[in-house]
Amino acid sequence: MVRARRAAAAVGAAALLALAVPGAAQAADRHPAGHGDAGVPAYYDSGLAPTPAMGWNTYYGLGAPTETQVKSVADFLVSSGLRGSGYDIVWLDGGWQADNPRDAQGRLTANPERFPSGIPALVDYLHHRGLKAGIYTDAGDYDPASCGLGSRGHYQQDADEFASWKIDAIKVDFLCGIGEKLDPGPAFKQFSDAVAASGRPMLLNLCNPLTDDWGLPHTPEQDAHNTYVYGPTTADSWRTGTDIAYGSPTPGEFPNVLRNMDANAWHPEAQGPGHFNDPDYLIPMRTLPDGSYELNQEESTTQLVMWAEMASPLVIGSDPRTLPKAMLDTLRNPEILAVDQDPLGIQGVRVATDATGDTYSKVLQGAGRRAVVLLNRSDQPAQRTLTFAQAGLTGKVAVRDLRERAGKGTHTGGYTVTVPAHGTVMLGLTGTDDAPGVKLGGPAASADPALVRDGDRLTAFTRDAAGHLREQTGRSGQWTGRATDLGGPTGGRFLGQPAAYASAGGRIDVFVRGTDGHAYLRSLTGGHWGRWQDLGGKLADAPTAAYQGPGAWTLFATGADGTVTSRGASGGWTSIGAPAGPALYGRPSAVTDAAGRVHVAVRAADDAVWSRVRDASGTWSQWTSLGGTIGGSPTLVTTGGTVQLLARASDYTLWQRTYDSAADSWGGWFPRSAFVSGAFDGALGATAGPGGQVLAVARGVAGVVRQSSL
Repeated sequence: MVRARRAAAAVGAAALLALAVPGAAQAADRHPAGHGDAGVPAYYDSGLAPTPAMGWNTYYGLGAPTETQVKSVADFLVSSGLRGSGYDIVWLDGGWQADNPRDAQGRLTANPERFPSGIPALVDYLHHRGLKAGIYTDAGDYDPASCGLGSRGHYQQDADEFASWKIDAIKVDFLCGIGEKLDPGPAFKQFSDAVAASGRPMLLNLCNPLTDDWGLPHTPEQDAHNTYVYGPTTADSWRTGTDIAYGSPTPGEFPNVLRNMDANAWHPEAQGPGHFNDPDYLIPMRTLPDGSYELNQEESTTQLVMWAEMASPLVIGSDPRTLPKAMLDTLRNPEILAVDQDPLGIQGVRVATDATGDTYSKVLQGAGRRAVVLLNRSDQPAQRTLTFAQAGLTGKVAVRDLRERAGKGTHTGGYTVTVPAHGTVMLGLTGTDDAPGVKLGGPAASADPALVRDGDRLTAFTRDAAGHLREQTGRSGQWTGRATDLGGPTGGRFLGQPAAYASAGGRIDVFVRGTDGHAYLRSLTGGHWGRWQDLGGKLADAPTAAYQGPGAWTLFATGADGTVTSRGASGGWTSIGAPAGPALYGRPSAVTDAAGRVHVAVRAADDAVWSRVRDASGTWSQWTSLGGTIGGSPTLVTTGGTVQLLARASDYTLWQRTYDSAADSWGGWFPRSAFVSGAFDGALGATAGPGGQVLAVARGVAGVVRQSSL
């Protein structure tokens, strides 16, 4: 497996490899409740950006701004209809502050020449025009040699001051932090906590330039992974790459658009409603000294279309007063903007690629709806074909060109169109979802499900929106649609994915994580459910078990210290460690194979699957990488003398790897073609089926649970 990320020029054979394997992702599901309810720290959510933020920022268009300029642009946002289309944040970037940024009491002060009326007066001006006010600071210590403004040592004072000014949004840079080699995660978190304590909801955007150009001793993979881990828990949005442009406009910036787009595509699962990946500002048609443009209109439109497809913040960086009417019309195109603002908040992902360009698909709210972009990276017009199956649709599909705002008829199988050089065709599709399996019915699931089998009887366990455990029985391909509410161990609730196991006599044992971080067990015996048993522990995510029978199991979970913690049925929690790197996120998976070996699989800091094995004598192996870059917690299941490893890739497809117990060896990764992009979220619940099959349940869009056979 290789990562979904690639350099802008990496096309042809290298590009084809990018789809041959699962890609990277953040350590959480993309559903609104997925992150906090799964057990890792709750998403930051100001409540101000359930869909990606939109607006304008001073940085690229004005540099160090003045009060007069900002008011003029604000008035233009209103008169041009940009505000009415959603671009309603006016964001002051660096340069608003005084040359000596703090007064004798340590309070931030505006530059008196550029902002003679002061920031509160400007905020009132914006608010009276139906606009929101954004401002800029840095998470590091102020050092005029490295940066223009720093809040470290003044986090609460600055957050309180911004709140008193009635600021609506804060951009937190890291130039000062880079200069002093700070760890960005803790620094950003401390500022985020200060914003929360200020008493005023303020949208928070993080900006950590992820490139060695800034002199940090790191690799892009390490920095990017950390950003995708701390970003969703700390802010409404977070930058996923370096600045898209530098200083004055320069010709030929389209490769930078592709570079930032590719970086943003690396971890799509990091985002969801209220928390978004940010590939930097839109820079449409900035004017060069000779009167030409940094990006032409087609390239500028490509940036807007791709940002909308990826559900990114749409913040205009150019001076909108200088844009031609055709570009303004494009920026206001309601059908493009509707894709960006779709309430599911799902990031579109690459589902096909070749030497010419890429195909991206984004699941939209409503049955059988997709937004698909055909991107031409090349310098010449190119014919591109979309196969509807790549977008997870079947049957007759209604096609609409969203850029042209025109219907293109109903088609079967696919759609072919010529795409301009450096351009896009953006299509709205309506067809029949091609997700595999049979719907269980019942309430929507708010976490990944579990499944057990007793002969031809299957029992699925889900968690509903209230955090209750739901039990539902059926047979493969036949489900009743009725579900029994089993509550939960702590206030009737639990967190994350349940783990369930069946044994002789119709017994079922279900393990969950309570809201207090303890593991709990509830058992079905003789047709009756017993009480919840508190198994203790300090868990950061849902537990799993290497299960051989009642009283013969070993429980595993990600502990509060970020390592894998374990206990047997007789009690006593101990850590079995973790692969080197930052703390683990998500839940591990564990099984016992035919030779009595216990396998534990986790998603580690490099987004690969790592495994540790305990042999029959009780001796643990070292942690070993099984490769790949996965987009959710792994799932292990034993069946037919094998261990099957199942994991979701960054394009939301399913990949599998098989361990042969007799040979004590793993085969290579291979895709499950029925699971096209967007068919399921997170991790599967799985159990052994007849004839070596794997029977699985998975949660899809809107919490719909389906059962399928692999």
